[in-house]
Amino acid sequence: LPGVRKSRKQLGSEAMQIQPSAPRSISGACRGSVLPREAAIARHREGPALFAFTSLTVAAAAQRRLFGGKRLRGRRRAPFRRASSSEEQLDFGLQSELIVKVPPYDRRKIGVLLLNIGTPASTEVGDVRDYLEKFLADDRVIEIKPPLLKWLVLQALLLTRPKSSAANYKKIWDPVRGSPLLFHSLDLAEGLQEEMGKRLEVRIGMQYSSPTVDESLKDLAESGVDNVVLVPMFPHYASGTTGSCLAGAYRTSADLYCTPFLSVLPPFYGHRLYVAAMKKQILETIGERGKNVEHTLFSFHGVPEDQCSRTDITGNFCNKSSDCCRMLNTKNRNCYRAQCFETARLLAYELGLEEGRWSIGFQSRLTLRDTIAWIKPYTDEAFVELAKKGVKKLAVVAPSFTADCVETLEELGITGQEEFQEAGGEELVVIPCLNSQDHWVKNLAQIIREHIADNVGAAELPSQDSQEQESVRFVQMDIPRITQC
Repeated sequence: LPGVRKSRKQLGSEAMQIQPSAPRSISGACRGSVLPREAAIARHREGPALFAFTSLTVAAAAQRRLFGGKRLRGRRRAPFRRASSSEEQLDFGLQSELIVKVPPYDRRKIGVLLLNIGTPASTEVGDVRDYLEKFLADDRVIEIKPPLLKWLVLQALLLTRPKSSAANYKKIWDPVRGSPLLFHSLDLAEGLQEEMGKRLEVRIGMQYSSPTVDESLKDLAESGVDNVVLVPMFPHYASGTTGSCLAGAYRTSADLYCTPFLSVLPPFYGHRLYVAAMKKQILETIGERGKNVEHTLFSFHGVPEDQCSRTDITGNFCNKSSDCCRMLNTKNRNCYRAQCFETARLLAYELGLEEGRWSIGFQSRLTLRDTIAWIKPYTDEAFVELAKKGVKKLAVVAPSFTADCVETLEELGITGQEEFQEAGGEELVVIPCLNSQDHWVKNLAQIIREHIADNVGAAELPSQDSQEQESVRFVQMDIPRITQC
């Protein structure tokens, strides 16, 4: 026909090939019938509106053919229910006959897994030995080559270390709740769960003890969680702590059939909210500008020197000079020692500590006859030196530990006190770790929220106290950059 393009002729012809009958009125077509071929072609001249009309007629004809030519007008259809705003309607070709309840992508639950090294199951020598064997066998903790030499050193350590460690654990073990590291971690997880609401599922995962990372990841999967934020509870990066926990979590995730989608909270040694929480914790003991004590010692967990040197990809900066940790740069940005120095500088500045009234030490070195060099200066030697210089009241804080454990409660609080007093000091004041303090729960929750907003792509996660002002919900501050050691 004039004015009708070839493609439209073909479309009209193809449409009529599957039409079994022709109605006598347009009203009939609207009820599921079709028009005669001439009327359908004429409609093509009226513009794009006819395409929608033709689609309806073709669908109606196909529907009758599918059901043997019977009209569906009298059929009783499945009840129709619209999906709520918290559900995605998934259509599998059955239209309204099937609705699957799946929360919208940006509203689905997110898992938060707090990672830590672990703790013995009890203070029995056998349990302590089992824990130490797993811990020390990890090459990221102590790397000795060849493997035979590593095995010999490990056997030598396991001959005497478990007995002495078990005695230390007995000194700090809670008679009701057990391991301080474990119950402080559980309390923190509970506080975060309450602070962050039902959108998140918070768990803890230990590298060498229960609840393990494997158990917690499977538990999150059973709770309907696919996106998991790994939160290493170590402010500073070290291969033996953060690196080991992440490597274990990656291996566990790879073994699961439905692999979880992981994101990792980076080291937060300089995060404004971590530093603010530490400042508040320290001020309660030493007072403004450290007036309540004579000296403040920042004691960090020690690591082998090699773990720092290997983070320098250039190979010509880390441990090559006495002031290599004077300030952070691209070469030492992943160096554990440099990150610890940065935290100490920031805290000293915020606390208003004058030069000469604060210093740095590294504790918990583990070696056999000096076969492994650990980073310096040593905390136990600092106790003696400060006492001999006339310091009578010394405060010590361990910023690399977020929860109190045997290293803080026994090594600093008991053994450290004895070493300081034997050298001439009078009182060693050990500042508690952040543990599950309210201000730390709120600040850590905000750190995690910021990470999720930047990396996971979820909708905004309001806090439990969403009606309160931001300045009340968490401690905030601005920290200028400083470079003095």
